[in-house]
Amino acid sequence: MKRNKFAIAGLAVLGAGSLALTGCGPADSDGGDEAAGPEFGLAYNADGGHQAWVDATVNSIAGALDIQAVGVPYPDFAGFREEITNRTMDGAFRSGWQADYPGLYNFLGPLYATGAGSNDGDYSSEEFDSLIAEGISTEDPAAANELYEEAQSVLLQDLPVIPLWYSNVVGGWSENVDNVAFSWRSVPIFEEITKDDGVITANGGEPQNPLIPTNTNETGGGKILDAIFTGLISYDKSGAVMNDVAEDITVDSPTQLTVKLREGLTFTNGEEITADNFIKAWNYGAALDNAQLSSYFFEDIEGFSWDENHDELSGLNQIDDYTFEITLNKPAADFAQRLGYSAYYPLPDVAFEDMEAFGENPIGNGPYMLDGEGAWQHDVQIDLAVNSDYDGPRTAQNDGLQIVFYTTQDAAYNDLLANNLDVLDAIPDSAFETYQDELGDRWVNDPAAIFQSFVIPQEMEHFSGEEGQLRRQAISMAIDREAITEKIFQGTRTPASDFTSPVIDGWTDELEGSEVLEYNPEKAKELWEQANEISPWE
Repeated sequence: MKRNKFAIAGLAVLGAGSLALTGCGPADSDGGDEAAGPEFGLAYNADGGHQAWVDATVNSIAGALDIQAVGVPYPDFAGFREEITNRTMDGAFRSGWQADYPGLYNFLGPLYATGAGSNDGDYSSEEFDSLIAEGISTEDPAAANELYEEAQSVLLQDLPVIPLWYSNVVGGWSENVDNVAFSWRSVPIFEEITKDDGVITANGGEPQNPLIPTNTNETGGGKILDAIFTGLISYDKSGAVMNDVAEDITVDSPTQLTVKLREGLTFTNGEEITADNFIKAWNYGAALDNAQLSSYFFEDIEGFSWDENHDELSGLNQIDDYTFEITLNKPAADFAQRLGYSAYYPLPDVAFEDMEAFGENPIGNGPYMLDGEGAWQHDVQIDLAVNSDYDGPRTAQNDGLQIVFYTTQDAAYNDLLANNLDVLDAIPDSAFETYQDELGDRWVNDPAAIFQSFVIPQEMEHFSGEEGQLRRQAISMAIDREAITEKIFQGTRTPASDFTSPVIDGWTDELEGSEVLEYNPEKAKELWEQANEISPWE
């Protein structure tokens, strides 16, 4: 199954009841009759706290364009996501993206390239595809970024999605800990946190699946995997690459890499980490028959197929115990940068004896490890001890980590205020007005690598061709992003000026055509009327 990554429910934007922006209600052109024409619907999952911003957004659109615009709630994320995957959604729908690795391409290629697994609106542009392909083939990062800027200018004309805002990491910590920092992905850097006595306690959620690196793509499981495993490289706070298991990664060409491992590193069961542990893990993750959620991370490696099963990728070649080569099926100049993501973690030999059982009691190689039998209490918590044998850039500076599976962020926040929880990575929206006063200087509100938008499917009636381009631009300019981020989100979101994130190297807020992301109701109305001349909104 191809990739269909959507904004993860635990990271999706939060709302605050049904608050709407004052003065942005549906227009009343004749003193009381409802605006004419079909409804413009914006679908969202009602279990994710989205109603407030959706209501505000559709009200802003309705007020500027004098049309009917409504939110369309789905009861839960699963049903919502199923309709998107099956292409049975008959209107616009909310979307979002959290970066897998710190690169501009990760925000662009997987979402908007023709046929890409996460291209939920089925957008297709030869010009965009050409620029993206040239960018990912370019070894000079500055030159690649220029091509990505050009590609984004194409997106700003076509608007396959309507950019809304960047999500911030809004977190806090207790009086019991020091040296708290959050990474570019909005996750606390647990190993750097210090505490005078006891283990660090943090919030989390019950993993959706057993803890297998290639089958975990949600925040609950991902947070744990990143603590108990480590890969060829790691990322520092800003997203810069640090060698970890790798001694050296040589990019021989845009389609050829050579990886040399550090010798003497082990899993927590004592097994030495060799090239074979990476090759077998990646082959398992890529095999069609294994149906791993993160199999798409291997689609650039020679031998990968979406159509037939292959137990081994022909593009992985072991040279010796500590060296292997990676051959790609197409240029991917940033492939080495991707290798810190969890899908590329190694697995010990015991994993392949019973993968599901292994996922319930995983043996990793990271700064932490499961703290004995019963460490994972499902729906309650997981207890992690320090891995004293870990030898890398992420050595733990504390006595261990306990991740508590809270059912609500409000409950976690109350524990934080009572100093019963040490670090929280998502302040609940109910505390947006008060958390700074309540926590003193123990909070953070910084941009993270999370971009949020809504999709208007390419073939949606009235939204294809020249008419569609005009209507998409009109809708974008009808949204008062500044007011929504301030009134609904209390400054915990930043209006988007592109399709990526300010925390990613190469980001710019000076893209050609970015004026379509500015609130301009007069221009929006003008564009809408131009579209009506092509085909009336009726």
